[in-house]
Amino acid sequence: MSQTAKTLHIAGSRPKNKAQLRRHKDNLYARISETRFNRYVVHDIARYRKYVDEGGAEIYSQAELDSLEAAGVSDRLPPRATDYYLNLARTSKAVRNLIKARPEEMEDLSGEKDPSNQLRYSPIPGLLHKYELCLVYVVRTCSSWCRYCYRSDFLTGKTEKDTASIHEVADYIRTHNANVAAGDITDRPEVREVLLSGGDPMVLSNRNLFDYLNGLAEAGVEVIRIGTKEMAFYPQRFDDNFLNMLDLFHELHPHVLVAFMVHFTHPDEFLRLNDAGEYVRDKHGHLLRNPLVEIAAAHLCARPFVTLENQTPIIQGVNDDADALRLMQQELKRMGVNNHYYFQCREIEGFHAFAVPVETAWKVHADSQRGLSGIERSRFALSTEAGKMELISVIEGDNRFRGADDELSQALAEGLVVFRLHRTPYADRQSDLVVARRHPQALWISGYEDRILYDGRVRQSGGKWSPLLTLLTPALMRAGEDSPANSTGLLLQELGSVSA
Repeated sequence: MSQTAKTLHIAGSRPKNKAQLRRHKDNLYARISETRFNRYVVHDIARYRKYVDEGGAEIYSQAELDSLEAAGVSDRLPPRATDYYLNLARTSKAVRNLIKARPEEMEDLSGEKDPSNQLRYSPIPGLLHKYELCLVYVVRTCSSWCRYCYRSDFLTGKTEKDTASIHEVADYIRTHNANVAAGDITDRPEVREVLLSGGDPMVLSNRNLFDYLNGLAEAGVEVIRIGTKEMAFYPQRFDDNFLNMLDLFHELHPHVLVAFMVHFTHPDEFLRLNDAGEYVRDKHGHLLRNPLVEIAAAHLCARPFVTLENQTPIIQGVNDDADALRLMQQELKRMGVNNHYYFQCREIEGFHAFAVPVETAWKVHADSQRGLSGIERSRFALSTEAGKMELISVIEGDNRFRGADDELSQALAEGLVVFRLHRTPYADRQSDLVVARRHPQALWISGYEDRILYDGRVRQSGGKWSPLLTLLTPALMRAGEDSPANSTGLLLQELGSVSA
């Protein structure tokens, strides 16, 4: 067995002290009931072969399985899916491509082992503190594994990330907020919001999930997000026992909002499909929904302290289609799910096999917004180390400048991309811009780093203007020569673009 395979069973290396957490709360926890779910999770190639032999949903041929084993694809991320989702994959190509491993994943493993340098923002194990929100890892698995998952390093134990202890998390939040209130911390706001993530928190038992919810609320957190794809992977999880636990939590903490950050990647995951993979409509022409998903969403939407928000990356062969994205945004809103973010596929190891170029993904998303109302629309962003960068425009180049020798003309000929710092750890950079020359083949922000003209991520004197001024310097210096005071040259020196 490889070292990678061994680490897959890590559930968290530190004690969680559940007995201490639940002390003197026997009557409370007695009100929480559990359900024994039979997800029938098929994990890795050998188990999948056995599953098919027993009559399970066949989405790989035997030749494909042989190719996966020869390529060693499980060393990157073993295939994993529920029986429910595998059966959905039989009739949906998009769903199939979302979870189906491919040998080409191993052809180019370049990319970030720790996407966006998250460990830099981890003051205690299992917690990331980057914005006014903290992210907390609560479990190291999901019911199924998306091939593009940017948490694959955490799922496989390839980085130092661990699951969090609610005791340590609550202590950290209380201490941080007390220091902010006392004025000892001035560059960051209080922690008001926490995202429970992993893995998928919804694979936890109701009592274990309640541990985190209750602990966070007692620490003063006002909004708790639950990042989950379980409504797509196994919607049966949102049953009466879970809903009763949620109501109990609301009874204890009526002022805390619970936001489910659901993860639908394609409309095939929640609309009803016939055996031919076509959508089913009622007599009025309205699209019918998968009843299991519809029931789960309806039960959550019926609770005024709950909100549902969808976010997903744009992935090659899955949802890189404007019509599919438009339909998804329309139908999700009708189901009570708000459209939050569409993301660029992160620069994880192996991302070349399924990433769409940044400018292509932007165009797909921009086209998908046509015909949508203001409440149906979403943002397209890159979740980078500098924060969430919304790509707001791709400006076509001007052919009149093609063939010119100077760099400024070349930039105008190529065209520009404009990013906005939508969310950033630094208050003084909020809503600033990053402007770069176009690079239609770029798969991530790293593809633009040597093409940036204005960089709002930089805050040293003159730094954010320096790339643009380098291009403008020859023309500005010539213009400044006509001025007795050479004011343009002095301005450039002050900004640090040219030496004194």
